[in-house]
Amino acid sequence: MGWLDKEYRWTRIGMVVVGLAFAVLYPRALWGGDEGWMWPTPQRNLPFENMLVAMFFVHGLFLIWGARDPIRYLPLIDFTIVANIVHATVMLNDATRLGLTANLQLSGDVPGTYLGPLLLLLTHPRKFYLDRLFGRVAKT
Repeated sequence: MGWLDKEYRWTRIGMVVVGLAFAVLYPRALWGGDEGWMWPTPQRNLPFENMLVAMFFVHGLFLIWGARDPIRYLPLIDFTIVANIVHATVMLNDATRLGLTANLQLSGDVPGTYLGPLLLLLTHPRKFYLDRLFGRVAKT
């Protein structure tokens, strides 16, 4: 089976796109000082930011690696969807409570963190979440 064979092509592409975003775009945005990607309150915490970059980088590499066989890596896809929706929702709550409006703009980390799971939801190989959302039974 080739990398972009018809079966699971979109899942593979989704995993690679999200993996590259995690491994390349997230560190670039945070370390580059992009508006909305740093939380200045109460003060910046560089060790915490570096730990987040390291975690997202490794997560991104595993998504890219898992794109070779998406069905085998379904738990990673599902974890990425759920964990990042929870992560983004917590950030949304915190940004709203703390008045960090830059993080709520399209160029901020809150909407950015929702994009990865949304893309993986749309390209999920078995459509577990979307089928349940629209009342259809998922095929296994």
